[in-house]
Amino acid sequence: MTLPHALGTYPYLVTGVLWFCGLLLVVRSLGLASHRRLIVRAGLIMVPNSLFSLAHRDYWDPIRVGGWPLGPEDALFAFNVGAMGCLAILLFSRNRLLVADQPVPHLGRLLAAGIPAQCAFVVAILLGRSSMTSMILVQLLAVVALLLLRPDLWQFSAAGAIVFSPIYFCIVEGVFWIWPRFVSCWASAPPWGLRWFGIPLGEIAWAISFGLFWPLFAAFAFDLRLCSSRPSGQRAADSAGGICQAGS
Repeated sequence: MTLPHALGTYPYLVTGVLWFCGLLLVVRSLGLASHRRLIVRAGLIMVPNSLFSLAHRDYWDPIRVGGWPLGPEDALFAFNVGAMGCLAILLFSRNRLLVADQPVPHLGRLLAAGIPAQCAFVVAILLGRSSMTSMILVQLLAVVALLLLRPDLWQFSAAGAIVFSPIYFCIVEGVFWIWPRFVSCWASAPPWGLRWFGIPLGEIAWAISFGLFWPLFAAFAFDLRLCSSRPSGQRAADSAGGICQAGS
């Protein structure tokens, strides 16, 4: 198989690789190691959710390497959106983010918030809901539950809606511009198959619900916080590092 043929045959894989490389460049450009670690680790904890791609064949069915129903493309996509969702926090909060030098997710919080959401998704599928409807409903319910538990984290959810969603829309538009026929991988059945500005409505709704959910989930799992303002004693440090250190 020639390279041009491969690029035309596997747009899902090529998009994932290019997106991943772009994220790495952005991560390398960040001045603080704690920021870089946070983004990478947020992407990594999203990767196991790529297994749920098996349930989405009613919504879309792209060509994967080897013709398998699940492939490395799905793991790449999961990492990319997980990392970009956390990058949205950094872009939104700038120097107000409180993050440990070695950000590690709390296992108990991961399980307490992640497992019920995953179980709810499976139950919704078994009850006959479409995969995209189930995913969006579960993410929105998780947002409500987390905000009831930790209302102080609402700004993280807002960051995702304001920053993640528009970036994701631009990426999808760019992909469709490069590979116009790639959109045929999406089912055309309403409501999620309907297109708005060329983007399937399911992608728009998912990007908004994921943008609301994932930064909030990451903030909960990694115990992230925002400074209300820069402490006066930390202005010089903030100018050099662009962050409010935990414990300041």
